[in-house]
Amino acid sequence: MKDNGKPIALIVKKSSFSEYSFHKEECGYTLTREFSLTQIIDALDDRDFIVSTTGKTSREIFEIREKNNQSHSNDFLTVGSMGHASSIAFGLSLHTEKTVYCIDGDGAFLMHLGALAVIAQKCGANFKYILINNGAHESVGGQPTVAFDIDIPKILSGMGFTNVYTAKTSAEIKDGVRRLKKEGAAALVIYTKQGSRTDLGRPTITPADNKICFMRKVGEL
Repeated sequence: MKDNGKPIALIVKKSSFSEYSFHKEECGYTLTREFSLTQIIDALDDRDFIVSTTGKTSREIFEIREKNNQSHSNDFLTVGSMGHASSIAFGLSLHTEKTVYCIDGDGAFLMHLGALAVIAQKCGANFKYILINNGAHESVGGQPTVAFDIDIPKILSGMGFTNVYTAKTSAEIKDGVRRLKKEGAAALVIYTKQGSRTDLGRPTITPADNKICFMRKVGEL
């Protein structure tokens, strides 16, 4: 919006607009994103670092850590930078021997395919890519993506990831993460349905504090 040629901002209070009923297509998958993230976190240790995509993925990771009484210093929550988590994780992996897990979403994956292709070609064995595919831009309303209609594992393999695994059950998530830990630049695609808790909160630390704690932890180990 502009007023006399100058941009202006419009601030709207929460709940000012009525709720919009958006039809969500049934996908047939039973896993939820939060459950899948819990499985991933449970399989990692203190020398493993996470860079997670923006939106509900990072919000759920924060709350899982809170529930587990764990520190947040092993997680970089990519707030407001959709599609950039893979590039951030890749940059980090080039400057540390620690294992870096990028946890991405299908919307973010589709947004920066070009960057991920370069990453697959240039990353080291300490870079691991996990894509949670629910076929939608859920964090901003649930608009569908094309991620259920394309062969993502084949795309990742074509980019250059050494091995690509898929998971549609809890057991397959555990097995997939176990394989990622043992192998070089590998990827895991987890298929989930849409949905999140109505009481899902937001991180109670600022992005700046998250960055500082994360950098400090990476440097300590």
